[in-house]
Amino acid sequence: MKKIIVFIGLSMMLFSCDVVQQLAGGYQLTQCKYEYNSISGISLNGITTQNLSNPLNLAKITTAFASPNGSFPLNFTLNLDVTNPGMQSAILNGLGYILEIDGHQMTTGSLSQKLQIDGGQKTVLPINMTFDLKQVLSGESLESIKNIALSFAGIGSASSDVTVKLQPSLLIGNKVLNTPTYIPISFKLNK
Repeated sequence: MKKIIVFIGLSMMLFSCDVVQQLAGGYQLTQCKYEYNSISGISLNGITTQNLSNPLNLAKITTAFASPNGSFPLNFTLNLDVTNPGMQSAILNGLGYILEIDGHQMTTGSLSQKLQIDGGQKTVLPINMTFDLKQVLSGESLESIKNIALSFAGIGSASSDVTVKLQPSLLIGNKVLNTPTYIPISFKLNK
């Protein structure tokens, strides 16, 4: 009987330590510094930016863009630098995000990726995003849609103001909890 009580006591202590560690790691995550690093893997209407110099691909993009009823999907990976200034490890079990470009909400989503950033360290957090520019900006001019597409591709003279709002989630025991507020990261593309 004593062995069972000792086992239960040790299990509860270990579980309690794990919960405290997860809470501390979650709190430290809110103290991290988030900055824009880069955008990679960009494709417009299924064509990567490396293949835009091909006249056939350029014609496909122009046709899709000019078509009044067509779609114009934009796919990319947003890479964010996450720096942990503290001594305690920051622990991420997932996050929700909202992407806004030039004041328009483009997409929302979630990422279920575990990430641990040790104290004093920096890591890159990649977030894959996809949305249809024409659908999201259906009330906007073709010029506005084109400017956003070109600023993401890194060509053209227009720039875009981008804000990503992150809502980290923590795993406490077996329960996933979202932080109560979003962490905003703002930057300008193609400045």
